[in-house]
Amino acid sequence: MTEAVTGALLTSVLLSLCVGIPGLAVGLAIFHTRRARQRHIARLAAWAAQHGFRYWPKDQSALGLSRQAPFTTGSGHEALDVLRGTFRDVHLHCFQLRYRVSSGDSQSTHDYQVVALSLPAMRPLLDIAHENALTRRFDKDIDFENREFNDKFKIVSPSPRFAYDVIHPRTMEWMLADPRAHTIRWRFEGAWLMTFRPGRLEPQEIFYYAEFLHQVLAQVPKHVWSD
Repeated sequence: MTEAVTGALLTSVLLSLCVGIPGLAVGLAIFHTRRARQRHIARLAAWAAQHGFRYWPKDQSALGLSRQAPFTTGSGHEALDVLRGTFRDVHLHCFQLRYRVSSGDSQSTHDYQVVALSLPAMRPLLDIAHENALTRRFDKDIDFENREFNDKFKIVSPSPRFAYDVIHPRTMEWMLADPRAHTIRWRFEGAWLMTFRPGRLEPQEIFYYAEFLHQVLAQVPKHVWSD
């Protein structure tokens, strides 16, 4: 074999390696991602069976829970790892909300964990968030008689009457005293009371948030559901 032929063969082999190695790396990455997803699905299915829940790896109908951000932020919304069951005799609905945000040529993916309890009746939007220097200065919300409460919480609703009925003086005292209320954001909307936080669904957190929402519901006067 001549030196020219040998050189050509070596060049061909090197080119094949240069092309093949990146392709192999991509293939391995996809394989490992799929295997990790399969293991994750198996773990959640086992958790659901243990706690008497039903589980769907993906169910787009869960996106109908809310018509507010983050459900309306970005594009390509997905409802992943949907869990449905009961908690203290109330329907409990949990899932991972995923959407994408594009900026120029780049795209980022965002996840939120959603935990929701069903309400006794349909009710208007009532969003409970936390104040900061910017929101105090620029955002308009509902004011209450308790100044300390106003400084810490941002309350938004198209129905001030519903807001005042739900957040009465005893509820304000409870919210100011309970550390969870200072970190958890929650919302009444339609048939649901929900909370959501950035990040993926963590099954070990579900009952922590569900218990908090249950205590929120316990603060609501019964006449709110019959009016």
